[in-house]
Amino acid sequence: MYKFMLAAIVCLVSFAATAEEESKIAVKKWRTCADAAATRYAKTTEPALVVSRLAILSCRDEKQAAWQALSQESGAHFADDWVETMERRYTDLLAIQVIEMRLKH
Repeated sequence: MYKFMLAAIVCLVSFAATAEEESKIAVKKWRTCADAAATRYAKTTEPALVVSRLAILSCRDEKQAAWQALSQESGAHFADDWVETMERRYTDLLAIQVIEMRLKH
């Protein structure tokens, strides 16, 4: 009985760790996509905040994958809140990166 319970706990922890890894990978892909898009759009004459918003919006599939991974890990409500917050904060960070890119050139 003890071995069965131990095996069940190990499986549960293993599953949770796998879900967490999937969400981290999905979020990283989303951010990488937004970074690449911001780099491309930074060459335009649009304001930095517009460029960063366009970059975030252009990565819709990656955003959806991140939401799904987070939803499986922590639930849909948490995923909604987290993705919305991440999107707002990362838009601001991308705007700063765009300004820095433009200053270097």
